[in-house]
This record gives sequence, structure tokens and C-alpha cells, in this order.
Amino acid sequence: MKITSIKNSFNALIMFLLMANSYGQDMGENTNLLLIREDKVAPAMAEEYEMSLADLKNYLTENQVQGFNYFTHIQDNFEFTHVIPLKNLNGLSEGTREALIKRVNKPELSLIMDYFDLSLESYRHYVVQYKPELSYVPNTLQWDEGNTYRKWHYYHFYPGSEEEVEEILAAYKHLYTTKNVEMGFRVFAGQIGLDRPTYILTTWAKSPLDYHQNLEKTSEILGDSGALLWSKLMELVKEAQINEGWYLPQYSYAPNMKMAE
Repeated sequence: MKITSIKNSFNALIMFLLMANSYGQDMGENTNLLLIREDKVAPAMAEEYEMSLADLKNYLTENQVQGFNYFTHIQDNFEFTHVIPLKNLNGLSEGTREALIKRVNKPELSLIMDYFDLSLESYRHYVVQYKPELSYVPNTLQWDEGNTYRKWHYYHFYPGSEEEVEEILAAYKHLYTTKNVEMGFRVFAGQIGLDRPTYILTTWAKSPLDYHQNLEKTSEILGDSGALLWSKLMELVKEAQINEGWYLPQYSYAPNMKMAE
């Protein structure tokens, strides 16, 4: 198994973000930007990886580390996804460096990082932007610790279709709103590190059974109008991937911060 050093991975993260600065100059201050880190873990080493996640959270909590927040998920393909909220692309490398190197430059943290080496096969980073104007998040269905089941829909669209895609998604949101649907969805647009245009739709529920029951009920409420919009959207899709998994609050670290994923 190929071993990837966590310490080297953070250096790669910083270089990735420095290269991204010129791309994101026009984004300015944008709290809707999220850095996604995906760690691919060997199934046999998942338990050891989770122990390292627990150790890392405990260490950051005990040392009251500020300026570094992440929300951890596991997908059904044994990829652990960490969602890191950003203010902008320009300041991320400095914030990460301060939190993990300058502020916590201690042997204990280095030891925790070394333990990650034993279970991590590979990793990747990409940046997405949350699109609240295209998302539907009803107050009746919380999407944090009360509903930890997740489904991620990765849609890669044909180049040049962004405007039409967003028009359809906006119409979809409007239909959900007018029908007062209880099931919600959140939309993220790929910015860096993904083939563009890519949009990620996420949904949430208490369990897989709860999700499918909500989906069946929602389909009935939306009726032919919903089916027509979905059909128009799928005509623009070049490639699709759907993963399911769970939000893991026990391994997430975000003191005094609302979950952003």
C-alpha cells in the first residue's frame, strides 16, 4: 500500500491554495467557499483512521485551537470527506499554517499525524462554492446532528451549460418553495480541482429508509412539474456519480461554528 505522509499532504494543501490565489482574486470575501479534502482509506484500516480522527479532535479541543474548522463525513466508498469553511482563497494557506503549524507546532500533533500514515492510501483537495440562491433548506428539516445520513449527487455538465443549469435549479427551488416541500437540497458549484462545470447536490435525512420515504413523498408532491424539470436537467448531464454516507459530528471540529457542508 502506498503511504502518504500527512505532514507532506498539508504542505501540498498550502501549495495548492497558493496556486489558486490568482484564480480566486475576484471572489473577495466569500463565506460560501469550502475546501473539500477527501481521504481514501483502506477498509481494513478504517478503525485506525477513525482513532486518529478522534485523537486529532481531542487534541485540538484540549488546546482550544482557533482558526481551523472542519466537518467530517464518511462515504460508502471508504472515503472520509472533510469540509473546511473558507473566508476567501487568498487567506486560506495562512490560516491553515497558523492553526496547524505555528499555533500547534508540538511533538504530540506530529505523532497524531504520523498515525494517519498507516491508514491513508491517497487524498485530494478541491474547492466548491455553496449556492444558497439555488438551494432549498426548509426550517422543518434540520441538516446537522439530528439528520446525519447524507447523499451526494455529483453532476458533470457539458461546457457552456452553466446558465441553463442554474436556471433549472432555480426553477426547481421555486417549485419546492411553492409546494412547501419538507425535504431539502443544497447546491455547490465546483470552483477549483474539479472538471467544470460540476455541481454537487446534497440531501440529508435521519436514515436511508427515512430518505427514501421522504423522496417518494416529495416526488408525489412535485408531480409532473418536478419530473419535467428533472428531465431537462438530466439532458445537460455529461457524467453523474452518486455516493451515500454519514456526517460524523464525533470527529468534526468547529467550536462555536454552525456546520457548513
